[in-house]
Amino acid sequence: MGDFATRLATAAVLVPALLAAILLDPTPWSVVAFAAVVAALANDEYLRMALPVTPADRALGLRTGAAAASLAIVAAPSIWGIATLPPALAASALLLSFLVLSRKAALEAAGRHFGVCLSGLVYVAVMMAHLPLLKIGGKPHWLVMTLCTAFFADTVAYLFGRAWGKRKLYPEVSPKKSVEGAFGGILGSILATVGVGSLWTLPELAIGPAVLLGVLASVCGQAGDLVESMIKRTFGVKDSSKLLPGHGGMLDRIDALLFVSPVVYYFALLTS
Repeated sequence: MGDFATRLATAAVLVPALLAAILLDPTPWSVVAFAAVVAALANDEYLRMALPVTPADRALGLRTGAAAASLAIVAAPSIWGIATLPPALAASALLLSFLVLSRKAALEAAGRHFGVCLSGLVYVAVMMAHLPLLKIGGKPHWLVMTLCTAFFADTVAYLFGRAWGKRKLYPEVSPKKSVEGAFGGILGSILATVGVGSLWTLPELAIGPAVLLGVLASVCGQAGDLVESMIKRTFGVKDSSKLLPGHGGMLDRIDALLFVSPVVYYFALLTS
């Protein structure tokens, strides 16, 4: 349980800081800044795996451009509305195309590098852009519930897997994940959407829709977890980085949240 204790210790530092940004700052900008920085860090981890970055080619210009694009893609919808997400993505694609073309020493792999950069923007930045929109839309408690949904699902899935995990969920991608753990993840997500949501911070969210949201969010979040495991297996790495003790990298920590955030955002938008 040592690794689990380390994971909890890291979360005990990060979660209160994020909750303070959500609940104590009357403006949305601390959440926007937090999400933008997280997206830039996670996207850089993705690029370091997928390009890949080597001592001979650190791709600093390309990575800097991708980080700036990630910041812009997350921040623009929060400042000017979600309608600015497509133009922000288009402008970022143009920027990265010029940066890839400028790397004459790497032209043999330029097409692959361009594809990797574009996929990183969609996979990380576009998905993360939905998280601060929950507070921008005057729904800070939806944002709290979103974070709890991802965290509870991950924690309960881990505990169920440790206690009862026997049947492999998808061993070709993630050998340690079990069907029992996946069921625990769904239960944990429902505990968040019902307990933190319906019964506490969001009384306007009826229990039936809350259960439905919990199931949808957990299934999508677990898909996000498996997608990142697939990516790491493809590129032969164990963790996206060593940034967060017990968790690996930033991308390792937010892999499920990237998929949960759009689900909760559009669910809140459609049911409000």
